[in-house]
Amino acid sequence: MESEQVIRNLESVAASFAEDVISRQKRGRLAPDDFEQLKAAGFLLTGVPADQGGLWNGAARSARHYAEMVRTIAHGDPSVALVASMHPAVTVFFLGVESVDDEPEAWRAQRQWVIESAPDHWWGTVTSEPGSGGDILKTRSVARPEKDHFLITGDKHFGSGSGQADFMITTAKVEGSDLPELFILQNKDEPWDGSTGCKMTVEWDGIGMSSTQSHAFRFENFPAKKTVSREVLSKVGPITGQISNMLFVGVVLGVADNAMAFSRGKLEGKEEGMRAFEKTEWVRCQNELWLAEQAYEGALRAIEAGEETAHITAVRCKITCAELVETALSRMSKVVGGASFSKAMPLAQWTQDVKALGFLRPPLPLAYDQLFMPSI
Repeated sequence: MESEQVIRNLESVAASFAEDVISRQKRGRLAPDDFEQLKAAGFLLTGVPADQGGLWNGAARSARHYAEMVRTIAHGDPSVALVASMHPAVTVFFLGVESVDDEPEAWRAQRQWVIESAPDHWWGTVTSEPGSGGDILKTRSVARPEKDHFLITGDKHFGSGSGQADFMITTAKVEGSDLPELFILQNKDEPWDGSTGCKMTVEWDGIGMSSTQSHAFRFENFPAKKTVSREVLSKVGPITGQISNMLFVGVVLGVADNAMAFSRGKLEGKEEGMRAFEKTEWVRCQNELWLAEQAYEGALRAIEAGEETAHITAVRCKITCAELVETALSRMSKVVGGASFSKAMPLAQWTQDVKALGFLRPPLPLAYDQLFMPSI
């Protein structure tokens, strides 16, 4: 299946989601059937290389298609789009590193295991920790060797898709080591009462992205598999930075598409009666969304050209688009009027979705840290 066909399939799925927009915005949980539909559309093939029947052709050739896929899903449901985006964002940790020097054979086998799991299983991430500022390398979790696996102990939060993802990645340090390493958890069907080492400490109740199930957990000697190579995190960083940031931008712009279509519908036939303030805000809104599109296109072109700093450009794009779209949606609300904040209309919730995505993926302080040094 080609990427273009998957996007067409997703357009149909998103259109069916969008028919129920208000009730979806009131949800606090994910619906498994939504993800079955995305799977049937071919989305899970984002975690499989093209030479094995999937969609991954390297960052330069896949970034645009992947971003457009989640943008399309966001037209139907932004929370579902964010959770779905974790699948390619996580599997790229393995797809992006074809070979390593320290454990070449073992890495090839583990990478292939992930690839073979991807068409039928959802991947997610629960890497953020309280006090880390979103930097997955600043983990305080500890992994203790136990026969053929490890036992993870530590606190994690913002595990988007918890209960939906079959596998989740996280980071921890092996006992006696200061080096963060990547681990794989399989906790979808585990009880979250702590009886098996996985306890949900805070249930996600976000004002934005409200149904992503981004819960917080305390792991206590919970079993995990470690990536066999210590080189992975250092090697894959620029690639994951390109893909993950553009995926999140895709979700933001998908929400912007929704909001613009909604606002145009509300304003249709009212142009002559708009007051000076409303006209000014509307033009400013359109300018901001135009600028966001230029940032999006510029970042994708940098990735497609293989620029050395494309991962930094992608971070810059993510921050820029999140800030511009948040401001643009606020202006839309002013133009549409006070009724836009009614729970019977979707605009206010879309604004909160953009805010949540803007400062949580990655957190703004971390995102700006990533931009600070390259600018010196």
